[in-house]
Amino acid sequence: MAVFLEEHPVLVMPVSGELPFPDQLDLKDAASFARVWRAQAPQAGIAFMGFPALTVSTGLVGRVPVGVQVVVGRYREDLCLSAGEAIEAGGTPPSPIDPVG
Repeated sequence: MAVFLEEHPVLVMPVSGELPFPDQLDLKDAASFARVWRAQAPQAGIAFMGFPALTVSTGLVGRVPVGVQVVVGRYREDLCLSAGEAIEAGGTPPSPIDPVG
């Protein structure tokens, strides 16, 4: 990954393997927990490897917020924040989310 990020300094990738889950789905049963765990591999893998990352909202699917994950090389948080700012500037403005519902 570090070699890839030397050639391509900013990687934009999915935040998750699925759209956001219903609240507390991971507590429902073992199968639901496994589903949530597998879908979160893009987040967990990047953190495990120690690369800076940022999630940027890009809009809504229905009432569900969605976005992308920006990943950069070690010690390049400046690129992460610049890319996030550029994505936000070109996307949909953030919408208030009602956490109950």
